[in-house]
Formats: sequence, C-alpha cells, structure tokens
Amino acid sequence: MDRDDLFAQLREFLAGLAAESGREFPARLDPDDNLFDLGLVTSFSVIRMILFVEDVTGCAIDLADHEPQSFYTLAGIHTLVTAQRQEESA
Repeated sequence: MDRDDLFAQLREFLAGLAAESGREFPARLDPDDNLFDLGLVTSFSVIRMILFVEDVTGCAIDLADHEPQSFYTLAGIHTLVTAQRQEESA
C-alpha cells in the first residue's frame, strides 16, 4: 500500500469517527495536520485507529516501540508504517 492509498483509507476511517461523535470532518485534511488538535482522534479512539492501521497495512504495531507523536498526523502514521515494514523485512 502506498502513501496515497493509506491516506485515503485513513481519511475515510477518520470521517467515520467524526460522524460517530457528531463532529464535522474538515473539507481538507493535510498530511501534517494534527488529528488530535482537530478533534478527529482522542485518547480513546487512537486505539481504534491503530487497530485499523494494523488491519489495512498488515503491520503489527508495538506501541512500546513508538512515541505517541507518531500517531498525531497522517504523515507520522505513514512514517511509522514504513519503518515497521522495514523492521519486519530485515
């Protein structure tokens, strides 16, 4: 899965989270936008998002190996997944 595919799937997932919580999903969501600051992700929903990322990418994400900031942005998540894939293939 390439970066654009991952971003598209994450945007769809986040739009669903926004709808569930009655929040408006932004018309534009840039890769470096902070998902927490926008109210799209909370300390509770971040776990759902991580499980979603694991499901769509096939990567097992060990939370002990990553800083919380890795999950703040779409770009950060992509970087994390890319690093995880490199570790798994080594």
